[in-house]
Amino acid sequence: MSSESVGLGRMTGGIIPLLMSVLAYRRLWYAGIGYYNAYWIEIVTTGWVVLVMSGSAFDVGLVGFCRTLPMLVLGVTLGAVSDRIRRTTLLLAVQAGGMVISALLALLFIFDRANLMTLCVSSALLGSGWAADYSTRRALISEMQTTERTGNAMSLEAMSQQGSKIGATIVAGALLAAGGATLSYAVLTAIYAYGVVAVLRLRRVFDDHEKRHRGSISLIRLIGEGFSTSVRAPLIRAVLLVTVVMNLLVFPYQQIIPVIARQVLDIGPQRMGVLAGADGIGAIAVAGVLVFRARSALAGRVFLGGALSATVIVICLGTSRVFPLSFSLQILAGGFSGAFGAMQPVLIINNVAPEMRARALGVLAMAIGCTPIGILLSGTLSSLFGPSVTLAGTGSVAFVLLVLIAVSNRALIRTKLSTK
Repeated sequence: MSSESVGLGRMTGGIIPLLMSVLAYRRLWYAGIGYYNAYWIEIVTTGWVVLVMSGSAFDVGLVGFCRTLPMLVLGVTLGAVSDRIRRTTLLLAVQAGGMVISALLALLFIFDRANLMTLCVSSALLGSGWAADYSTRRALISEMQTTERTGNAMSLEAMSQQGSKIGATIVAGALLAAGGATLSYAVLTAIYAYGVVAVLRLRRVFDDHEKRHRGSISLIRLIGEGFSTSVRAPLIRAVLLVTVVMNLLVFPYQQIIPVIARQVLDIGPQRMGVLAGADGIGAIAVAGVLVFRARSALAGRVFLGGALSATVIVICLGTSRVFPLSFSLQILAGGFSGAFGAMQPVLIINNVAPEMRARALGVLAMAIGCTPIGILLSGTLSSLFGPSVTLAGTGSVAFVLLVLIAVSNRALIRTKLSTK
């Protein structure tokens, strides 16, 4: 066996224990597992409930629009806020807010008072929490881990997020079948309560590390610095462009999975939950590989390759008429999306100064926030032409745009992860 193989074996065998040896990171990771499970359960539950209530693919898209709009509107602002206060305070507010909202929704369904408006408002509030969590959590990870381990840690984060989807979406389908929306939102309340406790435990061990611009710089100036730094850097600008295309034309397909399940595949909520979570299988597999190999990965190539491949698979998903094929395509889509998502924050973090990371990630969150526009678009097109034609059309446009971005940004293709 070569010395290189031995070195790789040591790295792959010990990188996760090495990451988890940082107590603060370990507690942040535990809190994140609960939060990601809550996120996926809420998406599946609300999408299915709205479809049953109204029978409209447009209404499903509207709720998804409300959930993701805060990323576009508040992404940069929340990243700047994260630079002014304790980051764990922001995470605590997110978990506590989710607990209260879920409890209120459970009560509304118990008394049969829930309607489309309440679900749109609750989705918008939960989406605001997601926008705050995105930049804050990843900035914390970069502070807790050394630079050479950041890629591994971000890959593990992607693995955790998508891995949670596998079980959470199946659980959501089972909860809907067993007790309807009331049971699903009650379980969500309990998960968020766990998150509150987990973040409080994190705060006990992560305090003095956090140095913020407490009042020394205006919030508007912090926002402006983060935005200008991001758009001036060619590499980061390319990452943002690819992110906009994917979240505008490709990833909105996830919001119409209930429509595909009911109108194309003719399956019920349990199998719909299985289908919705299938991409998590592929994502966790790919992210698992990147956890161990991220330091040697061609980050830009993995990022672009994942985006292009996921787009092709989503186009194919639109042509499927049988559950086994759709399930398999979902796994593949998840794998390629996992590669894209794992490298996305790493490329940003490795190319900005440490004090700018939260704000640059806030700009990335804003780019991801183009999703609500895509959700409205996909929901409207699905209502007019059906989900199959919608996926084929939007996917084809996305593929062409991604190729153009790749051709005009060769530096992104050649970029490697920093090991400094």
